Amino acid sequence: MVRNALYGDDKEYVMHLGAIHSLALTSGLPDGEVEKIYERELEKLKKTARVRNYLLVLTHRAVKDNLRHHS
Repeated sequence: MVRNALYGDDKEYVMHLGAIHSLALTSGLPDGEVEKIYERELEKLKKTARVRNYLLVLTHRAVKDNLRHHS
């Protein structure tokens, strides 16, 4: 039931969804808005990632920094 080709499987999708929700709570922005930013960043990082295990952490950090600079 993976809803986006960016996520390899349902387990990966659920993990990223948790990160998106956490960022939304922290930033005060709606989940949907944060999801768009998150998926853009994830797509960018996936293109050059050699170790995919760290994508969640790297994407979370990049989006958090992005949201912090734009608030």
